[in-house]
Amino acid sequence: MNRLLRTSFIALVAVGFVASLAGGAALLHLRAAQSKAEGAHSFTPIPVASLVLEAAQGYAVAERFVGRLEPAQQARIAFERSGLVAAVTVEEGEAVDTGAVVATLDTAILEAERDRLLGQRQQVVASLELARLTEGRQRVLRDRGHASEQRLDEARLGAVALEGELAALDAAIRRIDVDLDKSVVRAPFGGRIGARFIDTGSVVDAGTPVVDILETARPQARIGVSPEAAAALSPGEVIGLSANGRALQARVAAIRPDLTTATRTVGILFDVLGEPEVNFGDTVELHLSRLVAAEGFWLPISALTEGERGLWSVLTLQPGDEGAFHIGQEAVELLHTAGERVFVRGTLRAGDRVVASGRNRVVPGQQVSLAAGEG
Repeated sequence: MNRLLRTSFIALVAVGFVASLAGGAALLHLRAAQSKAEGAHSFTPIPVASLVLEAAQGYAVAERFVGRLEPAQQARIAFERSGLVAAVTVEEGEAVDTGAVVATLDTAILEAERDRLLGQRQQVVASLELARLTEGRQRVLRDRGHASEQRLDEARLGAVALEGELAALDAAIRRIDVDLDKSVVRAPFGGRIGARFIDTGSVVDAGTPVVDILETARPQARIGVSPEAAAALSPGEVIGLSANGRALQARVAAIRPDLTTATRTVGILFDVLGEPEVNFGDTVELHLSRLVAAEGFWLPISALTEGERGLWSVLTLQPGDEGAFHIGQEAVELLHTAGERVFVRGTLRAGDRVVASGRNRVVPGQQVSLAAGEG
C-alpha cells in the first residue's frame, strides 16, 4: 500500500514538472513573438547620403616638369697659340659686344720676325728684278747670236727661283699675320662674361681657357618631359613657364627626337620671351594638363573601401519595395585621383546610386532610405 502511494506521488510530481516546463516554453515563445512584432512595427531604415553616377569619358592629368634656364649660346674662349698674356680687358659679369677684345698675348717676337721677313722680301724683290732684266738682255744677245741658249736658260730659271722664294716669303708673312691675329681673343657673340680663368702676366699654352661668355639676349629653358607630353607640343607654340615664382612666356624652339637614357624623357628647348628677371641656372617649371581617354565615373574618396589585390569597392543603393533601398556592393578599379575625388571603373552603371559618405554605418544587405532632400 505504501509502495503504491509512493509511486502515485512521484508520478504526480513528474506530471507537474512537465506541465511547468511546457507553460514556461509557451510563455517564452509568446514574449518573443510579441517582441518581434513590436520590433517590426518600430524599425525605421537609417537615411544615407548618396549620389547618382554620371558616365565620364576621361580625366585630366596635371603634370609638372622641371628644367633649368640657360643661355642660347655659351662658349669657353681660349687662345689658339701659346705665349705671354699681355692684357685681359674684361671682368666677370661685364657686358661685351660681338668682336670685342677680351685678351691679348705679347706679340713682340712675332712683330720682329715679320720685320725680318719683310726685309728679306725686299732683297728677293730686288734680286728678282735684276734676274728679269738679265733674262731680257740674254734673250736679245741670243737672238743676235752673241749668247748661248745655256746663258738664257740660266737667267730665266734664276728669275723663276726668285719668284718661288718671294712666294714663300709672302706665305711666311701671312702666317705671321695669322699668329698676330690669333694673339687677340675676341667675343664671338654679344653677352656677359662669366668665369675668368687667367690674369695679365700669365704664360699660357694653346687651348688654355681665358673666360666663359654667355649670350644673354636669348635665354632658353631646357626641360625634359614625358613622351606623351612632348607629342602634344609643337615648335613655335607659346606656352607658360614659371621660375622662382615668376610667370614666363616661352616659345617652343626645338623638340629633340631622342629619349634621355637616364630619365626616359624628351628634351625640349624653349626660347624665353621678353626680358625676364631670372638668372641662368634657375629652376624652370612647366605645368601641363593632359586628357586621358577612359570610360568611368567620378566619386568622392569617402565612397571607397580598399579591397584585395589592388581593387576597391563601393556600396550602392538597390531599389526595394515601397520606395525603400537595400545596400549592395560593387568592385571598382581606381584609375586617377584628383584632390578629394577619384576616377574609377568597374561593374557600375550610369544612374546607379552610390553611398557617398558614412559607409561605416551600413553593411551589404541592410535596408536604408535616402537622406533628406534626395529624391
